[in-house]
Amino acid sequence: MTHTRFWYQARRQRVFTWSSDKVLFCAIGKVLLVLVPIVLAVNLWLASCSSQLVVSLQDVDNVNRVLVDKQIKLRAQKAQLYSPEQVRLIAAEKLSLHVPGKEQVKYF
Repeated sequence: MTHTRFWYQARRQRVFTWSSDKVLFCAIGKVLLVLVPIVLAVNLWLASCSSQLVVSLQDVDNVNRVLVDKQIKLRAQKAQLYSPEQVRLIAAEKLSLHVPGKEQVKYF
């Protein structure tokens, strides 16, 4: 009821006239014709930037996994190389160093 009363009073007082409404709608239409394509272009640009970021993040994640695997292998190799048996073996092969026997050690 109040809705029809508002429109009745508005028509009676000529608050909304066709000419002023037409000018307002034309102005709004022109603004929308300019702004909507700009907003759509910005939206497309932002979407492409975000998809490129997702791809680069996936690449970085893949590289990280490869490097973590390589680090695990290198740590295992380091642990093997620093083991006492391996140190003795390399010292014997490359430097001709051997653990002396009991008859070779003399105390003075």
